[in-house]
This record gives sequence, C-alpha cells and structure tokens, in this order.
Amino acid sequence: MLKIIITFLFLVLLLQGVKAQDANYWSSSYNPGGFLTPGAVIAFNRDSGVMFLNPALLAYSNKSTASISGSVYQYGNIKIKNGAGTGLDLKSTTASIIPQMISATISLKGKHPFTVGYALTHNPVMSYQATQQRDARFNVLDDSYSPGNESFLGQYKRLNSINETSGIISGGFKASDHFAVGISAEGQLRKQSFNSDFSSRALFNNSSNSGLPPITNVEESYLASYFHAGIRFKAGLSYDDDRSHLGLTISSPLLHVAGSASILSDNVVNNLRLGSDTLNLLANSRQIKLKATYKMPLSIGFGYAYDLKDGQIYFAAEYFNKVNEYNLITPRDQNFIRGDLPLDNFSSSSLKFKDVRKSVLNFGIGVSYLLQPDVTGFLSLHTDFNYANNGLYKDDNGYTSNTAYYNIYHCQVGANIKKRKFNFRTGLLLSYGTTNKYPQYINFDNPNESNVLAGNPINTNASHFSVGLMLSYIHNL
Repeated sequence: MLKIIITFLFLVLLLQGVKAQDANYWSSSYNPGGFLTPGAVIAFNRDSGVMFLNPALLAYSNKSTASISGSVYQYGNIKIKNGAGTGLDLKSTTASIIPQMISATISLKGKHPFTVGYALTHNPVMSYQATQQRDARFNVLDDSYSPGNESFLGQYKRLNSINETSGIISGGFKASDHFAVGISAEGQLRKQSFNSDFSSRALFNNSSNSGLPPITNVEESYLASYFHAGIRFKAGLSYDDDRSHLGLTISSPLLHVAGSASILSDNVVNNLRLGSDTLNLLANSRQIKLKATYKMPLSIGFGYAYDLKDGQIYFAAEYFNKVNEYNLITPRDQNFIRGDLPLDNFSSSSLKFKDVRKSVLNFGIGVSYLLQPDVTGFLSLHTDFNYANNGLYKDDNGYTSNTAYYNIYHCQVGANIKKRKFNFRTGLLLSYGTTNKYPQYINFDNPNESNVLAGNPINTNASHFSVGLMLSYIHNL
C-alpha cells in the first residue's frame, strides 16, 4: 500500500511546472556532488538512501526501503543583461513545485545476498520564457530613400522547455569483504519545445508619399519540438577498507530507441532595399514526423569518502566526454523559399536543430556531522560547468538547442532525522551562475539594411540564480 501511495504522489507532482539548466550536467540535485540528496554519492557514505548513483552501493543495503524526494518549492531567475540591446534585458522567472525522485530497494536474502533497486526520476531541465520590445524613432533606413529618423518597432521572443523522465533498475552485490559491484539500466524519455521569434519594422520617412507610408518588414519564426526515448547503462565498483571508501562508475553513451519531431518556420521580408535592389522574400515550411536524435556522452565518475569521529568527508568528480556536432532534428529537403528562386531546397541547412558539446569535468565536496544521536547535518558544494561552445559548430546555419551558456556553482545544506522505521531529510538548494560571454541572438541597437534589421549581435552578461527546499522521506518496509 505504501508503494502505491508514493507512486500516486509522484504522478500527481509530475504535472507541476519545472525548470533548471539545459547545458549543464550536474544541475539536478541527485548528481554525484549532491551529497544532501539520499543516495547521490559514488562512494559509500553510510547513508540511508535507497537509489544509489553507484549501483555497487546497493550491496550495502540489507533492508527493503521506499522513498520520495523532491524540491517542494523552488524559485529561479535567469537575467540576460542587454539581451536584445542596450537597456533591453531578457528575464525569465519561475516559481514551482518540482518533483525529483521516487525509489525503492528490495533486499534478497540467501547464500549470496543481492539487492535490487528501482526508481522513477523527473529531471526539470529547462523552463525559459523571455520577451522584449523596442519602440523608438531613430535612423534605421538609408537616408537616400528615407531621410532622417524612422519609426521603428522590434519585438523578440524565445521559449525553451525541456523535461526528462527516467526509469532506472539496478542491482548490486558484494564480490568480497572489500569489493562490491553493480550494474544499472536507465530508460529515458526527453521532450523539448523550442520557439524563437522576432520581427523588425520601420516606416519610410518620406514626406512626399501620400497616404500611409511604406513599411520595411522583417519577420522570423521558428518552432521545433520533439520527443526522444533512449537507454544507457552504468557499471559501478566500490572498495571499502576501514574508514576509507572508494567508488567508480562508468556510464555508457545514450543509445537511441525512438524519436519523433516537427518543425514550423516562417520568414518574411518586405521592401528591404539593398543598394539599388529591393528584397521581398517569403520562406516557410511545416514538417512533421521527422526523426529526432538526442545524445549523452560516455562519463566516468570517481568518489572518495573518509569516516571521521562524528561524521564523514566526501569528494566526487565526473568526466563527460565531448559530443561532436549532430542534428537533434534534420529537416527534409523540400520547398522552403517561395517564388521563382533557385534556392527551393534550402530547408535542410537553415532549419536544422543542432547540438555540440565540449568535454567537462565537474567536482564536488561534502561533509556530514552528527549533531545529535538521531540528527545528522549535511553541507556540500559542487561545480556545474557548461558544455556549450558555439565555436565548435561548422557553420552558422540552423538553430542551437540550448539557452544556458554559464557555469553554475551549487551549495546544499540540510539535516537528516533518523528513526527506527524511517528517515526524514530536508535542506536548502542554492545555485548561482554567471558569464560575460552570453551570445545575443538579436540586437535592436543598430538595425539597418546590411544586417536585415536584426542588428549586429555581440556577447553580453547573463546570470542565473535559484533557491529550493528539498524534502525526502525514506521508509523501511
């Protein structure tokens, strides 16, 4: 009955809004550096967690347990200073209930004890929504045909929503007095919806025109959405000798199982004068039932824990291999630019949805201390380096899939209350990240004919901050 109730609570919470970062591997609180979260360790930490990141540590669980973990309330803010031009910041703020994980272990007794663990996890990867507008009079169009300042209206919108849900099954057993081994399989379902939209309009400033003045208009809209199902495997090793505990994990790349995607794009240019020529363009496409591919690299994790008199110190690191450029969504070659132009098979390069990743090495350190006989305090810090690097792309065609371009630093502080039949844990999750190299997509400071009224994008400053309250309950069955 308890497992049914926990599962029901998880499914209800799963319907709530979520957020995190989309180009950082350790944003979720159950990463190897998330010492506060039950089981989020690579080396044995004498914890009561029931779903270990290192499946070998299941060998130390001799009780059947069940738990539900979650950031019950979380606030997050992303600010891109001058994101669409001077004084035109892009801001995205969310406050939500975020479910994280339910899990359980079953301890199988016998001559060779074996423990099986399973879990459902929900990873709130990204929920980003920002808009901006510039409505002003300044010199946009060339004075040869529109002298003086023009009335200009520019609007920009970007949305990016990503959710991941995984089912994990693991097994671990002791190979000897000092060694334990384990293996796990993770099935992952990932969904993403990405929307980028801007428009720039300028009224001709020519008093000789009768009636309404002509308009130069540039619009670009791109909507991509997909789901992807994949599976990855992890092997774990644990070594324990008195007060020292070592752990090692190797996670395979994500293997493709299934995926489907769609793209909707619309581009319009009216009365844009380029020297003696006037450009009018209509290019649009709707493509459904496209193949979707999502990649996760091979990763290697290491953990070390050392027992103190009344606590423990813990260190973890994980290396993620690079991912070469690939298309999450590859459009079909079909008519894109309308009219009698020779570029009728342009969509495969301009509408692709792409990703590339540099290699990353993250670190974490944590300390636990026995505050009272039944209360243990936790404190941990860990890095969350960004893997996005636009310089690795072969060209500027298409759209990049991520929003975050900053390194994040996390702090967790909390306590665990231990009773005979259960453990209850709570704590604060704090995160902060910043960069001065955030690439603009649009810049309304200097729109003109040569940049198709999109301005000349530059790098600017961006920051991320979030705070969350985590609750976790572990019941011994």
